[in-house]
Parts: sequence; C-alpha cells; structure tokens
Amino acid sequence: MLVAMERLSYPILPRLIYAGLWCLLLPALLLFILFRSLRQPGYRRHLGERFGNYHTSCNAPIWLHAASLGEVKAAAPLLKALRAEHPALPLLITCQTPAGRQAAAALPFEDCHVVYLPFDAGWTVRRFLRHFNPRIALVFETEIWPVLFLETRRRGIALMIVNARMTERSLSRYRRIGGVLRAAMAMPDAIACQSSEDAARYRKAGADAAAVCVTGNIKWDLVPDPERVAEAKRQRHAWPQQPVWLAASSHEHEEAAVLSMHRALLARHPQALLLWAPRHPERFNAVVTAIEMQGLAVARRSTQLWPDDRTRVFVIDTMGELSAFMPCADVVFVGGSLQAIGGHNVMEPAVYGLPILVGPHTAHFADSVAALKAGGGLIQCPDADTLQSELAALLEDESRRMHMAKANADTVAVNCGALEKTKALVSRRLA
Repeated sequence: MLVAMERLSYPILPRLIYAGLWCLLLPALLLFILFRSLRQPGYRRHLGERFGNYHTSCNAPIWLHAASLGEVKAAAPLLKALRAEHPALPLLITCQTPAGRQAAAALPFEDCHVVYLPFDAGWTVRRFLRHFNPRIALVFETEIWPVLFLETRRRGIALMIVNARMTERSLSRYRRIGGVLRAAMAMPDAIACQSSEDAARYRKAGADAAAVCVTGNIKWDLVPDPERVAEAKRQRHAWPQQPVWLAASSHEHEEAAVLSMHRALLARHPQALLLWAPRHPERFNAVVTAIEMQGLAVARRSTQLWPDDRTRVFVIDTMGELSAFMPCADVVFVGGSLQAIGGHNVMEPAVYGLPILVGPHTAHFADSVAALKAGGGLIQCPDADTLQSELAALLEDESRRMHMAKANADTVAVNCGALEKTKALVSRRLA
C-alpha cells in the first residue's frame, strides 16, 4: 500500500511551525549533546553525522533505525533473518545514542554500516537519503520523525514501523500536539504492531487503517546462544556464592533500593551474590562507589571476567553483555519499574527461564508484563519494601522458582512467532 502522491506533504502552517522549532532547538540540542559528552565521550564523536555528513557509504541497503541499546538488541534477530534471506543486500543501522551505536557495530554481520540518524530537518535528512539511497526504511518500535518520514516516502522508499508500540500517554501527547505529527502517522505504508491495543492507538493517532496490522512482539522470539548459556552455567557451578540474583537495567533512583535489598539478603545469606547491570554507562562508577561505601566486596566486568570467591556485588559495566549473565541468576529484578521510567524488557529473562520481579511502573511493556504475570512467572510489586520481601521469599523457595520458570517458558511459547510474520512483511517489499 503506497501513499498517494498528493498526500506526500504536510499542512503548511504546522510544517512551518515544526521547521521553526527545529531552528530554535538546534543550538540547545547541540549543547545537550556536548553536556552528555562530559560523562559519555561517545556523544562528541561522529557529530557531523547528525548533520548528514557521512564517511561510510553503501548503496541501496536495507535500512533499520533502532534508537538505542535496547532497540538494537531487540532488532538483531530480525536483521539476522533478513540477512539470511537477502545475503547480497548491505545493511544500514542508524542509532541515536553511543550505547546503541556500539551495540550495533558489534553485531556479527558482513557489509553492515552503523551511523547516527540525522537531525529531523529537511536539509540533513535529504543529505542522508541521497548518500545512502536506502532500498527500504524500517523504523523499530516508537520513533516518529515527520521530516524523515516525508522525505523517505517522497523518494519512493517503502517505509515501515516494525514491532510498533504506543502507550496511552504517547497517544494523548500525539493527539494533543496534532498537526504535523498526526500527518506523519499516515506516511508509513505498513505499521506492524505488537498488539491489537497498539494497533488501535496508532489508528487513533492518525495512521492509515489499511497500513496497520498486528504481528506480535519480536522480543518473544529471542533464541539464547547455547554456547554462552553453557559457559555461564559452568561459571555458576564454580562459585561458592548462594543465592545469586540479578538487577537488570537499574536507573539512578533505584540504586539505593537495590543496595538495600542486597544488604537485607546478606543478613540472611552471607554468601549471596548480586549481579548488577546499571542501565546507563555514566552510572557505572557511581554504583561502584556506592557499593564500596557500604563495605561490600565489589568487582567489575571491565576489569574481571567473572566474580571471584570474595565478590558480593559484581557490576556488569560493559555494554551488550547482560544476557551472558542471565543463566547465572536465580531471580531477576528488571529495573526502570521502581522509578517512573516505564520498565524495560521482561521477555529476555523469561526466555532464559528466570522468575521475574518488577516494580509498579511498566507502561512501556504493559502487554508482556500482563502476559507473564497471568502465566504466573512474574511478580509485580507496588514498592521497594514489597520487592525486598518477595526477593527474599523467592530465593528461599526453589520449588516456587522452578514453577515460575516453567510458567515463563509456556508464556514465551504461546507468544513467539512475530519474527517470521515481520520478516515476511519486509521481504514482500524487497521482492
């Protein structure tokens, strides 16, 4: 389904307002990037790419935009499937964060190019599209960029949003802003949604009803690397520490709660081990300092491959390695859920057969949290105190943990299949 040529524009007044806002915001965005670069130097690197200046090139690639680390990891199986089906086509991945770019660059694909997405201004977007001339544009999950969408379709490039999701909060914001954002929603010729609820929200936001379909969530289709799983289990069997739990993707205002939970656990189990993966690299040093101030023996993945016998907290301060430690854990707490972030990926620990704990804020993963909770493999806690109690109870009840692991395996089996459906949609447009 292609958008008719007469629709390939936006109302003049909203378009001028949007362009004017970019002119006003661009200096502030540059200052923000430079400020972020004080903690993450990666933000300073490749700055020209955000203005459409690129040193790498490829002709007519399959282009996928994955904003940050989580989206890159989730999109990797789709890229692998597309590469297997279309081995002669180059791949282009655009990101917006250094962590996402680093993870994309580490993917094991030949003829794969990774760059930053340009700012959403006409001249930067047109330079990007002229330089790479993508064969197809795949936008992963939630990114809506009006100028990018318009210029992509004007060049006759098929545009798809894959693994699309939209929260009620986002829908309210889009409908409130209206204008050019609502018009942008009508630009994709396919929107492959995670759920029927997401599909309904996209239609309400302005998407063409004929373009919207439900394929499911690709994140259910993760297949763990058997060699990495076997290595992790070998390491775990060698550790004297018992029990072992994992705090995944924690945010700054969750760190005190994670430390408190582990200190309470150590009071009952002096040999307990916490594997801790803060969400953002700029928090790595602060987390290590906080642990040291509590007098706990801490080690870091960047300087020590695995915990030693003395380690009570092991900080995973490297990017893209969280899954390597999941087979080592008895229980996982998924962060971004005690702090009002909206939660992070709960499907990955479910695939690895882990009982899952989350806090009350899970809007970004509402459907998967509901499915796992209904199946009996996930416990949602209203606050940190309840989370601490549930963690202690689970770690002392192996039978319950095994039951939850089985429940999660069953839920994963019921929900997988989105990868094949999405790949088929993309491949039809590449034929």
